[in-house]
Amino acid sequence: MSNYRPRIRSRHPSHAPLRTRGVLPWYPFRSVVRFGSTTEYKDSVTNGGNRVEVNTVQAVKNSSSKKLMKECFTKAEVATADWFKARVAPNGEVTDFVQQTNGEDAPVFVIADLPYPIISKSYFGSRNQGNKKHDNAEELAAWLKGKKLSNYLFEKYYNYSREYRLHITAKGCFYTCRKMLKADTEEKDKWYRNDAHCVWILEENDSFDKPSNWDAVVAESVKALNAVGLDFGAVDLRIQSATHRCGKVRTEPKFIIVEINSAPSFGTVTIEKYKNELAQLILRKHGQTKK
Repeated sequence: MSNYRPRIRSRHPSHAPLRTRGVLPWYPFRSVVRFGSTTEYKDSVTNGGNRVEVNTVQAVKNSSSKKLMKECFTKAEVATADWFKARVAPNGEVTDFVQQTNGEDAPVFVIADLPYPIISKSYFGSRNQGNKKHDNAEELAAWLKGKKLSNYLFEKYYNYSREYRLHITAKGCFYTCRKMLKADTEEKDKWYRNDAHCVWILEENDSFDKPSNWDAVVAESVKALNAVGLDFGAVDLRIQSATHRCGKVRTEPKFIIVEINSAPSFGTVTIEKYKNELAQLILRKHGQTKK
């Protein structure tokens, strides 16, 4: 019987070690693992073949587009930021903003009545590129001038002080880090987290500050994964501080799922975690296919 190495579809250089001989097992069936890739295979399960797919093309598309992702979240009632679409008149002027909900009567807001701060987000931006925070109606109105809004959505900003990344499968979280701002981060950049101005804190570090409702956080992250259809994904999540201003401990801090990503960047530890998880995930997917 022939054995086959899993095909790793990714353009991200940090995923390259997964292609190294011996990192992932060989299997008596063909398989493909997608990290942000939308490359089709004619012999894939989706196309009626028998190649096992870990992260389908459609699931990757759902998570790559902020619009599709938010629509999936809303439909599945994932705990995510309130979001809005702008309605534009024939002359190009924004008339109002429609909140996206599952209900038939979607709330409509004029620009002055939006719940500021508001973040404008490009559908396909990454690492905060294409995102901008607007603290009031005047700032948003100035930004809107001359903009083509066909590729933008608008989100309510939640000033939750802790942010985590959870690497998720349907079985739960297999690896996590906290994103913490560097001490020298400028005030104007403190509303978001990316590699340029934050450090990654591992779970065993005292500064990880694990939320008291971690089980609920993980369950909602799995819900987000299932909503977009991924087999694995990296969930970015923001949550309130562990205590109130008076010092009393929060037993159920509020949180939101910011987004889910099918192609997170890897470090040395991340490679090891994914090496082990993917080996099991490919077998589970094969078992589901056989059924």
